[in-house]
Amino acid sequence: MMEKHLTEKENPKAHANWLSAVQKSAWIALGAIHHQETERLGQQLIDGISFTATTGELPEFLRKTLREITEMAVANGLNPSDTALFVFSLRPYLEELLPHIDGNTLMTVLDQVGLFIFEVYLKAREEEILNQRQDLLELSTPVIRIWEGILAVPLIGTMDSKRAQQVMEKLLNSIVETNARVTILDITGVPTVDTLVANHILKTAAAVRLLGATLIITGISPVIAQTMVHMGVDLGPVITRSVMADGIALSLEMLQKRFGSEREAG
Repeated sequence: MMEKHLTEKENPKAHANWLSAVQKSAWIALGAIHHQETERLGQQLIDGISFTATTGELPEFLRKTLREITEMAVANGLNPSDTALFVFSLRPYLEELLPHIDGNTLMTVLDQVGLFIFEVYLKAREEEILNQRQDLLELSTPVIRIWEGILAVPLIGTMDSKRAQQVMEKLLNSIVETNARVTILDITGVPTVDTLVANHILKTAAAVRLLGATLIITGISPVIAQTMVHMGVDLGPVITRSVMADGIALSLEMLQKRFGSEREAG
């Protein structure tokens, strides 16, 4: 049998009461943690608080434990209060668990630990939100191979500078990977375009040409057309068509001419 920690041997009742408090919390209700993990992380937490109260420093093993607790909480959808509960549920029992340390010192350290886990939680949530946003960007910017040598990017929703940049990068990479000759950028589902997005479209067209392909823009609405005119945006050599079907027809025609020219040259 595994030997019990000092806090369990000297204060079994306090230890059991704390475990019971955690067992009744959202941690168990949501299945975020099981009994053995609770005991392991709880003991590491108590050991870390004892170390900090004695040395005045938050040890790396305690920081690692707090990060592990937070990652489990975020992964299981616990809110900040429920996450911090794992730490603050120790408050009524801490002086019994660590009787050799001044009570005021323990409470100060507990608050310090609670603040650290809250900061870690916020950082973890920010990272999760950023990852989710990136996943949404990927899903909202599909590059479709509709024919040999033809790619299409149907855009839906609001476009900002960041998304426009992401569209350009993904499209250019797809052109290289598939050796596409014609690409269609359909903006039927885009409600409005500002100056920055319009400039990104122009840069995309220029970059596509440098890769030896042609960009066709389809679905420019009357509102977007008027906006571009008022902003002084000149699409110049960029080919446009009113609907995507016309863009596809033109793409097929361009490919036929290109292949015909290549055969004659060969």
